[in-house]
Amino acid sequence: MKKLTLNCLIIIIVATQMINISCSSDDNGIEIAEVSSERTIDTKLVGTWNGTMEGSTGTAVFVFTLQMSGEIIAETDSQVLCPFQGAWWVSNKKFTASGEDECGGTAIELLGNNASSTEISGNWT
Repeated sequence: MKKLTLNCLIIIIVATQMINISCSSDDNGIEIAEVSSERTIDTKLVGTWNGTMEGSTGTAVFVFTLQMSGEIIAETDSQVLCPFQGAWWVSNKKFTASGEDECGGTAIELLGNNASSTEISGNWT
């Protein structure tokens, strides 16, 4: 048990040092590239989407409304998936929406351009 604890401690110390090194710069002119994480509202996405969403817990018909204010409203009559409200934005050319469902406050996150087990199909209006 002592050896396992020591190994874990060494890994944590090494990982901490790697993070410090990778997140710092020095006076030798080395610059760290910054990734823009600015959240924007893409006006081309504002509107209503009608279709189905298939996830790990099942399939449901949804109506997603993306508002210019950055609010998303997701409505459904499903017994499997819950409606939710939250915020949406585009950052680094990727769509993201997050909020809490209305059934139990479960955190919801929708990510575009990423590998996911959730598939959405439908039409924008």
